[in-house]
Amino acid sequence: MEAYCKVLIVEDEMLVRQGIRFLLDWEKEGFRIVGEASNGKEALELVEQHQPNIILTDIVMPIMDGEELVRIVKGLHPEIEIIVLSSFGEFDYVRSTFQSGVADYMLKPKLDAASLLAVLKKTRERLPIEHHREWPDDRQHSLDYILDRLISGYSIDYEAAPFQSELPYSAYMLLVVESDDASAAAKRNEDWMEALLKAEVQRSNKPIAIRRLATLDGHIRFLLNMDASNCDEVVLLAKELLESAVNTSQSLCAAISRRFDRIGQLHEAYSGDILNMLNHRFFLPDRRLLLADHVSEPQTASATFDLEAYSNELNRQDFHPALHRLDSYVRSMPGRLDKDMFEFKSFLGHSMFNMIVALLHFHYEANALDQSKYEYLRSIHEAKHIGEVMPLLESFMNEVMSCVDRSKTGTSGIQKILHYIDEHISEPLTLTEVAKQFHFNPSYLSNYFAVHNREGFNEYVNRVRIEKACKLLKGSMELSISEISSLVGYSDHSYFTKVFRKQMGISPSHYRKI
Repeated sequence: MEAYCKVLIVEDEMLVRQGIRFLLDWEKEGFRIVGEASNGKEALELVEQHQPNIILTDIVMPIMDGEELVRIVKGLHPEIEIIVLSSFGEFDYVRSTFQSGVADYMLKPKLDAASLLAVLKKTRERLPIEHHREWPDDRQHSLDYILDRLISGYSIDYEAAPFQSELPYSAYMLLVVESDDASAAAKRNEDWMEALLKAEVQRSNKPIAIRRLATLDGHIRFLLNMDASNCDEVVLLAKELLESAVNTSQSLCAAISRRFDRIGQLHEAYSGDILNMLNHRFFLPDRRLLLADHVSEPQTASATFDLEAYSNELNRQDFHPALHRLDSYVRSMPGRLDKDMFEFKSFLGHSMFNMIVALLHFHYEANALDQSKYEYLRSIHEAKHIGEVMPLLESFMNEVMSCVDRSKTGTSGIQKILHYIDEHISEPLTLTEVAKQFHFNPSYLSNYFAVHNREGFNEYVNRVRIEKACKLLKGSMELSISEISSLVGYSDHSYFTKVFRKQMGISPSHYRKI
C-alpha cells in the first residue's frame, strides 16, 4: 500500500507550478506530487498514468481549462478530489466547478503554506474509505524529493548514507532528453526511455545506476551514477537511446553534462551545462547528441550584424540591400555557438518590426504586412531551431519586396501623395492645391484619399502637423509656441491650439511642460 497521498498539479504558468512545489515539505506532511501539467488535456493523460488522489488545478488555462477538466475528471473518476485555484475575478467559473463536485477552492494571490496544507488535509479526509491509510507525519525525505530540490536550486539538509545502495558510485552525469514532438505520445515515452536505458545497462553488465528525475518543460531528465572510469559508457547509452528512437520514428535530442562528484552539484549541471547546450542546439539543428565537453563557444569572434548600416538603408528606402543584409546574417547562424538563442530571436523580431515601421513611414502599402507581424513574431518565438526560421524570413522578405515593387510600378499612387504632403507640411496645404499637383480634380482626390488611406485628407494633414509640433515642443525649447505653429503650417495660432488640444487632450504649453 502506498505511503503517500498522491497530488497532481495543473497550472499553465511554470513559475507558479514551481512555487507550489516548494511551498510545502510535501513528503513530510504525507503527500507526494506525482505529476505536473500545463493544461487540462495534459492533466487527463497524467490522471490515467498516475491515478492521483487529489488534483490541484488552475481555472484559466489554454487548450482545456480547469472548468472542463473538473467536469471530465469527476465524470470518469468521481473518487478523485479536486481543489481549484483561482484569481479574484474568476468566481463565476469557480461556482460552476462546485456544481461538478470540487472539494474546495483557494485564491492564488492569497496562497501560502499554512492555508494550502490545511485545505489539503481537509480534502484528504474526503477520500473514499478504501483510500484511507496511516499517512506519514514525519519520515525521512525520499531520494526523489532530495534530488528534485537539488536540481531546482534549493538547498536541503540530507545524509547520503541512507541512499548509498541506490547511488553507490563516486561520479555522476546528467542525461537530458528532449523530443521534437510535443504531443502527449512523446510524454508517455518517458517510461520507455527509462526501461531501455536500464535494459542496456543490464545487458552490458556495466556498473551504472540510473535514476529518473522529474520532467520539466519537456526535458526528460536522468541522473546516472557510475565510477569515474565508466563515464564514456554514458555516451554509449545515449547513442543507443537515440538509435532506438530513430528505429521507432521518434525525433529526440540528448544532452550530457560534464562529470560531477557530488549530487549537490546537480543544479549546476542542469542549469549550466544542459540548458546552455540545449540553447546552442537552436543553431545546431542536425546535432542529436550534445556533450558539455564538446559544445563550447569559439575562440575567434564571428561576423556581427551592422545595425547602423541596416538602419541607414531603411531610412534611405534601400529595402533590397537591407533585406539582403538581414538574410545573409541569418544564413550565417547555423553552427554558430557565440549567439544566445533568445537574443537572436529578439534581434530578428526587432529587425523585421523596424522594416515594417519604415515601410509604413514612407507610405508603402504595407497594412497587410503590419497586421501579420505578430504572427511572424510568435512563430519566431516558438521556432525550435534555425531551420524553422529560414522559411519565415523568406516569406517576410517576399511580402516586403512585393510592397516595394508595387510602389515602383506605379500601383501605389497614394504613397506619392502622402510623401508630397510630408515634404510640404509646413506650407498652406489644401485639397485643391494638392489635387492640382497630381492632375486630379479635388473631388476625385478626396474620394481617392478616403479609399486608399485610413484617414481623410484633413485628418491626415492635421495629424502629421501635430506630430511634428510635438517633436518641436520637446526638442526645440528656444522656439515659441507661436513660431512652432507657423513651422508646422498653421498661420492661425488659436486654430493650432484648438487642433492640438483635440488630438493630444492638452494644450501645447502644457505638453511642453510634462
